[in-house]
Amino acid sequence: MNKKIMLLVLSIFIVAFAVGSVIAEEQKENTEIKMLSEDTLKNGDNIELQLVDAKGNPIASQNINISFEANGELENYSVVTDKDGKVFLVLFNEELGDHKVIVNYEGNEKYNPFKLETSIKIVEGESTSEDTEDESTASTVQYDNSTAKDDNSSASASGEPAELYYCQEYNFYYDSDGVIHGGQSDGADAFETYMSYKDAEQRAAETGSTDLE
Repeated sequence: MNKKIMLLVLSIFIVAFAVGSVIAEEQKENTEIKMLSEDTLKNGDNIELQLVDAKGNPIASQNINISFEANGELENYSVVTDKDGKVFLVLFNEELGDHKVIVNYEGNEKYNPFKLETSIKIVEGESTSEDTEDESTASTVQYDNSTAKDDNSSASASGEPAELYYCQEYNFYYDSDGVIHGGQSDGADAFETYMSYKDAEQRAAETGSTDLE
């Protein structure tokens, strides 16, 4: 095979690959990230987001990246949507004022990517948010063993607020007994919740499934 034929075959291959990529991209479903929570919140409230397809159907078990501006810097969180396509980010001891929120879904072989940029304002006051459903498997943000004092947590025997530990990988606070305080999994076992999130992420990575059930 001479050089001209080789170049012709190579050109045909490149064109076919490009056309195939365009067709595959067009066959993917468009997506949207909806901001379900208000744009004015208090510490203790949740930023609530939902990933849906072009028809408004929720998309479960998908990785979402959230960047939250705190103290002038962006804090990055890794998120997995629950069976309703929702994710929650609990606000805790954040400064009052405006905060930028950047939410990014990279898509996969079935869904197109989507990026949402918005902002929220944190104001003074106590949260009045209701806990989200216990069966929710939505997650946000590795155990870093940092601790915090939560005025709304159950008190210890001495009457002082219980000392809480923060799970950075999945954005929840838990006490020394391994019980979660606040957010969508209030009262649940921290280790079981952590492992269920891990299992959901692993199954999503291995199968590409959008169904947690």
